[in-house]
Amino acid sequence: MKATFPLTRTNPPDRSRLLRRLAWAGSGFAVGLIVLGGIVRITGSGMGCGDHWPRCDGEWFPPLDLPTLIESSHRWAAALVSALVFAVAVVALRRHRSEPALRNPALLAGFLLVVQVLLGAVTVKLVLPPWVVITHFANAMVLLATLLVIGLRADPEVPAPVAQEQRHSDHGLVLATAALGFVVILFGAQVANFDAGLLCLGFPLCNGSALPPEGDLARLHWSHRALALGFLVLLGLLVSRLRRSRAMETAAVRRWATIVLGATLVQIAVAAVMILHLLPTGLRALHLLVGAVIWAALVALAFYSARTPLKASEAWESREPSLAADLVTLTKPRIISLLLVTTVAPMFITPAGLPSATLVLWVVVGGYLMAGGANAINMWFDRDIDTRMSRTKLRPIPAGRISPAAGLAFGLGLAALAFAVFWLQVNPLSAWLALGGLLFYVFVYTIWLKRSSPQNIVIGGAAGAFPPLVGWAAVTGRLDLAAVYLFAIIFYWTPPHFWALALVKQADYARAGIPMMPVVRGEARTKYEMLVYTLILLPLTVLPFFFGALGPFYVVAAALLGARLLWHCLRVVRERPITPVAWGMYRYSLLYLALLFAAMGVDRNLPFGRQAAPQVIMLDHASRQTVIPVSGHVGH
Repeated sequence: MKATFPLTRTNPPDRSRLLRRLAWAGSGFAVGLIVLGGIVRITGSGMGCGDHWPRCDGEWFPPLDLPTLIESSHRWAAALVSALVFAVAVVALRRHRSEPALRNPALLAGFLLVVQVLLGAVTVKLVLPPWVVITHFANAMVLLATLLVIGLRADPEVPAPVAQEQRHSDHGLVLATAALGFVVILFGAQVANFDAGLLCLGFPLCNGSALPPEGDLARLHWSHRALALGFLVLLGLLVSRLRRSRAMETAAVRRWATIVLGATLVQIAVAAVMILHLLPTGLRALHLLVGAVIWAALVALAFYSARTPLKASEAWESREPSLAADLVTLTKPRIISLLLVTTVAPMFITPAGLPSATLVLWVVVGGYLMAGGANAINMWFDRDIDTRMSRTKLRPIPAGRISPAAGLAFGLGLAALAFAVFWLQVNPLSAWLALGGLLFYVFVYTIWLKRSSPQNIVIGGAAGAFPPLVGWAAVTGRLDLAAVYLFAIIFYWTPPHFWALALVKQADYARAGIPMMPVVRGEARTKYEMLVYTLILLPLTVLPFFFGALGPFYVVAAALLGARLLWHCLRVVRERPITPVAWGMYRYSLLYLALLFAAMGVDRNLPFGRQAAPQVIMLDHASRQTVIPVSGHVGH
């Protein structure tokens, strides 16, 4: 009798193992490289190889004194990380070309690597200018995040992401926490870059006071501490909310949030000892290492949060959200994050020079308060139609958790406080412009056009184009043609961006009686007009290069970003079903605008971008007169 054996089940081959290992190796060495770069800055070894690049003092292997050893070690470590990132990109193209989830971030990592190498060269050639150094550092942190995402996505056991509208209720709070953590890290790097570590003695108070000290650099250090405190409070709120849920799907999110909290407490302890012992080198390096670990954990937290479905929120939905969480919800923080990017980026491209860190901080605070006030008033007025829309019926006012009168009072209070911040800490023109944006959004869009015209988002959406005017006026104390040009970019960007969302939510809008374009004119007409506005927008974004206002870095970034936006728009026009491609268009358009404005700031602060400044003045004022900023807060 022939023996038979049971069939054994074999696991499918792990095709992504090599990519995953390369990405994790690159992430680990990237953390080490970031810390080593910090040691270069801490020890003053940045010019240990002179102004030669990529060789050290004109040689590949120069005689090694301590500064030269530290700087050359940093460069060789950078070469190792570069090789790993290059390997990640090659493996992704060869083995995972048909998997956008792996291919696209790998290509992004390769692009960030090229930018990082160029920034490293510029940093050395220009003898360590602080704003180039901080850009170099920020790009390194983004590269680290990209490598981490590749490693996580390449794990076959990691669940797939869920659609944005199906993610659990605290996903927005997770993203806000991660964004604030990134800002805190950048502010800490600037404190080191400007040698401001000893301008705030004592801990936790700054020179024995809780109030901002005199002097821009001392206030920079104080701002870093204030932001860190805000990050701790926001993180504590997040962890508290997550720990109340016992749903299995939230386990990874809860675990990573706890890791971030633990690392943050360690970071605070290291900072306290470091300040009290007058910044010993070892503790400064440890402070940077823990900061990099916190950032890596925040990336993992956001990654798993995007993969936690709404059903895991049942434990949260069974309880009433806290009053603090509802008040934050009234401000629509996810929307405000993009508004702040378009407010701050123009501050770095004016002819008046670079703004001080204190000015940027006050503009961010005032901008958040004013936009939050506008959003709260919007929710108060729209409370009736919000009850009829699935995506808005759980908002605090229609759900009955906050009374309409309290919501309106909260919005008006935020607006008044924001106006005072702009008037007292920035300048009067920025205060009036910020208030003008709120009034346009509330009266023209919310009250008049939203319920009466399919052109509501075209005309009323101009409210979202006020932030560049506010940022420009905050630095220069005036409005120029260049500021109006930035206004125009957002004006033409808004219709294709918002109509993409309207295509997805057209049933909701129809049920609520809101005459959005897809509801009144149909999908075909909406798609056509989205394409028209996109085709107007793209050439508009590259015009500054041809007028000499911005340089090659910007025009390349604008062309690449615009090509991708047009690709998404053409997919919306041609493909069915409409929901997934429209969601893709909507999400990318958010990233598009943020990166476009960031590219402007980077370009104007690179060597070839600075040459354009006189031409910008000539274009704006028809003369070569120097622009003298009105605001006394401008730093150069």
